[in-house]
Amino acid sequence: METKPVAKDETRYQDFEPFCQWNKEEGYDILEVHLPGFKRQDIRVQINNWGILTISGKQPRVEETTSAIPSRFCKEIKISKHCTANGIRAKFSRGILSITIPKEAQHGGVNAAWASVNDYVVGLRSKVLKPRLSKKTAVMVVVVVLVMALGVYVVCRYPKSAS
Repeated sequence: METKPVAKDETRYQDFEPFCQWNKEEGYDILEVHLPGFKRQDIRVQINNWGILTISGKQPRVEETTSAIPSRFCKEIKISKHCTANGIRAKFSRGILSITIPKEAQHGGVNAAWASVNDYVVGLRSKVLKPRLSKKTAVMVVVVVLVMALGVYVVCRYPKSAS
């Protein structure tokens, strides 16, 4: 078995899970991610359309003279449907990344109604895109398909003779 040499510019990283702490307040939640040794430009915070907050980072390549291996991490957190994604703010200071996630006001009205409709549509879409069959139903579908295929084979192989 052949092994490939590591390219000179290819950096190896040590993956780690950063310490995280939630602080819940009246109108918002704060997630504190402890990242000692990281700089602001080494960290990335993103949220996607499905409400997944992704926090990632990696330290830049260290000097060749140091034996330390740079670290990297990637953390994904599902944001509550009661949080305002557009209002999320991040601040990095003294090795701690603070992410403030504002909560939506809990009141009945047009926004609450649209939120519940949106939750229903998203749930419906996931059920339509990923249908779940029980094992019994899946076996029945396979049996029906095989019987039909066998029937087509028999009809094509032994057609009725013309009288």
